[in-house]
Amino acid sequence: MKARRVSGFSLTELVVAMAVAMILMAVGLPYFLRAYHFYQLSNAATQTADIVRLTRYEAIRLNRIVNCVIQPDSGDPTMSRLSMTDAIGNPLTGVSARAVLLGPGGNLVDSGSVPGASSLAPAAALGAITLAAIPPTGATLQFDARGALTSGRVTVFYLNAPGVPDAGFRAVILTPAGSIEIWAGDSAGNWQQVR
Repeated sequence: MKARRVSGFSLTELVVAMAVAMILMAVGLPYFLRAYHFYQLSNAATQTADIVRLTRYEAIRLNRIVNCVIQPDSGDPTMSRLSMTDAIGNPLTGVSARAVLLGPGGNLVDSGSVPGASSLAPAAALGAITLAAIPPTGATLQFDARGALTSGRVTVFYLNAPGVPDAGFRAVILTPAGSIEIWAGDSAGNWQQVR
């Protein structure tokens, strides 16, 4: 009688395949993590732009003054909360009740810690205008019934992911007329428009 040969992998073949897989994962993991942190920071900038844009639209829709309130979160002061209120500070209710919570993936930072903050206005073709930066300690933006900023100043939100310097910085620029642009900056202070 002939012995039947059983198909399968030997222990040596399995160990070699696992070693190759581990090496590939070790090489690819830093690139994956960098892309993930880059995405989180870009998402925080997009969420910031969206809540500001929504506040402006609500002011137009309701035909009255609506505020976008930026403040540290009451539960965790390292996070920032962006929400909408009416002219006297009461939170909007119903369909208009929207809020965004920014956390460790991307949060507001002081303009003094952003490299090349002074070069953002010229890069955005705003000339020699001084940008009014929103501090992480909080501020209130007010939109009138036409959707224009009542301050009349070009405003910027600077965002960064604490502890992840490779992700760079993001800037959300808001003009008095309500136009919004998102910019990405590296650790050297070079800015380019995202959208």
